[in-house]
Amino acid sequence: MNSDTLHDSLNSAVPTLLSMATELTWNKISGNLKFILTEIKDNELNFHEQRLVTKKENDKKTPENLDKISSTLKEIYDNLHDINLQIYRSKKNLTIIDVRYYSRISLDENYRGKIKDNQPMLHCKVPMPPWLSNKKEKFDVNWQHYEGWNKMKLFLFNIKARQFHKNIKTDIRRDKSRQLTSP
Repeated sequence: MNSDTLHDSLNSAVPTLLSMATELTWNKISGNLKFILTEIKDNELNFHEQRLVTKKENDKKTPENLDKISSTLKEIYDNLHDINLQIYRSKKNLTIIDVRYYSRISLDENYRGKIKDNQPMLHCKVPMPPWLSNKKEKFDVNWQHYEGWNKMKLFLFNIKARQFHKNIKTDIRRDKSRQLTSP
């Protein structure tokens, strides 16, 4: 993908993203599309904190058409390292796609020198909730927008994870004591 084919590459990746979302989620994904643009930033926040900060920022943005997003990306094309498409929100009559980009400026200087001639990568992603127990289980594509529900699910997930680790430790202790007492 070069700067001349950027718009076409994004346009052809969108059906792939929508197909992935349709397979993974139980939502009906609208074909009426709008886009927002987000820079992926390195910081000290963990995944959940970063997700909340990004959500607050994205809620303030006005969705635009792909032509506008493409022209903005063309302006910074020489600094693009990675572009990720993901569904930000899906409503009955509108799907908002977050076009997330990672700048080369954020990369380590040595690595930046190695990839300076590489074209930006393009990926489609559907964020999955961390509490999903079965990878084949369908989920709500809008899960990131339900804070109260997410907190409860994460709380229950953490309880299950602690219990799981506690059971493993108990089993290991039991096995060690059996080894010590066996002849």
